[in-house]
Amino acid sequence: MTTSRYAPGTVVALLGTKRGLFVLSSEDRKNWNIDQHTMQGAVVYNAKLDERTGRMYATDNNVFFGSKLMLSDDEGTTWREPRKGIQFSEESGRKLTNIWLIEPGREDEPETLYVGVDPASLWVSRDCGETWQLEEGLENHPTRERWNPGNGGLCLHSIVPDHSNKDRMWIGISAVGCMRTDDGGKTWVHANKNTRQDFGPEIYPEYGQCIHRLVQHPTEPDVLYQQNHCGVYMSENGGDDWEDIRTNLPGDFGFPMALDRNNPETLFTVNLDPEGRYNYGDQFTVYRTKDAGKEWEPTTSGLPSGAGVKLGVLRHGMCADALDPAGVYVGTNTGQFFVSPDAGDSWDLVADFLPPINSVTVSVVR
Repeated sequence: MTTSRYAPGTVVALLGTKRGLFVLSSEDRKNWNIDQHTMQGAVVYNAKLDERTGRMYATDNNVFFGSKLMLSDDEGTTWREPRKGIQFSEESGRKLTNIWLIEPGREDEPETLYVGVDPASLWVSRDCGETWQLEEGLENHPTRERWNPGNGGLCLHSIVPDHSNKDRMWIGISAVGCMRTDDGGKTWVHANKNTRQDFGPEIYPEYGQCIHRLVQHPTEPDVLYQQNHCGVYMSENGGDDWEDIRTNLPGDFGFPMALDRNNPETLFTVNLDPEGRYNYGDQFTVYRTKDAGKEWEPTTSGLPSGAGVKLGVLRHGMCADALDPAGVYVGTNTGQFFVSPDAGDSWDLVADFLPPINSVTVSVVR
């Protein structure tokens, strides 16, 4: 456990960008400090401050020098590589392209972390990120040779360890879809029933859907939500089948999704024009539902509008904290960082003119 420079209750936001990692903090979610710009030569797809241990993790994806995971025990001031990092064996014939996601394990397994990469594979560490092993069950899946990449590559970008069952986990792969294990990773099944693939020859295939983001209900473990290339969906049976809950959203397409942990039928997404992949019309909008998708409402108070407003948000560019009311955090691919301290009722522009933001994660210091 590292010693924090921050007072308990401080919200720490990590913004992974095209040009490094920005560390911001706030004690009231209204007044923010930009504490550091670190890892300045890295393309940071994702970063996490692990509330369980205080250790910070970040991806370092570099087109010239390759991809690696980095660790910090002083909240981002200095960084080092793990003792045994994430690399495919020479015999596999596979090469690490990008590291997409760092996901802490369950609360009662504080030394466990998961990482998702391109080409789609799942890695696990049982020692706080010091050594990493490939999960062979997914690696040897019988359909793997027929998986196809999405526009961003064959990326494993969502990892959901079931908080109620240590043997169950879901992952999201673009463009393969949702997959689930019920035996601790030994075997995996596709979990895409009733999710569409409008861009392919078969509308409802077993796999090949382009899932963009996946989250789990905090108290009803069989309830999952996903933002997909072709809709917004809810499952009430652990992914056995899905219901489209797009309802009155302006379109199907979007990347991010976040959930209010204290009101878990309250969800947030950013619906995007699929051609330009920015907001519809002249108003940048975060959409909110308070009834698990029966109806969506636009939240725009404090968000920009005008003929030149064309903002996009990537799949990890939005998240919510666990406070009540929930704080919601959005980073755009044009370098704006917006915060709502009141679950979407109002928004503040916290930072502007940043590099394109790939991801936003927040932690509350204990």
